[in-house]
Amino acid sequence: MYEYNAIVTDVHDGDTVTVDLDLGVDTWKHAFHVRLLGGNARELKDPGGAEAHANLSALLPLGSRVVVLSHKTGHDIEPDKYGGRYLASITLPDGRDLATLLVEQQWLAPWDGKGARPLPPWPRKIP
Repeated sequence: MYEYNAIVTDVHDGDTVTVDLDLGVDTWKHAFHVRLLGGNARELKDPGGAEAHANLSALLPLGSRVVVLSHKTGHDIEPDKYGGRYLASITLPDGRDLATLLVEQQWLAPWDGKGARPLPPWPRKIP
């Protein structure tokens, strides 16, 4: 697993963000698209999708500093099946895992990337 400090530059939807990734020694990878590993959010066009986007935008205001974690042993972060996004975990500035938090709050349905993508409940069933 590799850890990278990053700065949030855009929130695309409820489970995908764009970051500037700090590779160290004053080297940056800009406009790096990260899809959260471990879950699936509603799409923007679906009921609850705009709300999921707004929630993630509130959790990760532009300029937020986060940690991006790859999960490939011996390799850098690997692109997902769409090619332009990379699957990774994100750790919030307070140390919480973003996907775990979003699953607990029912903004994200747990998903290992295999089989049909599950949807979180809408409306959410927690206060």
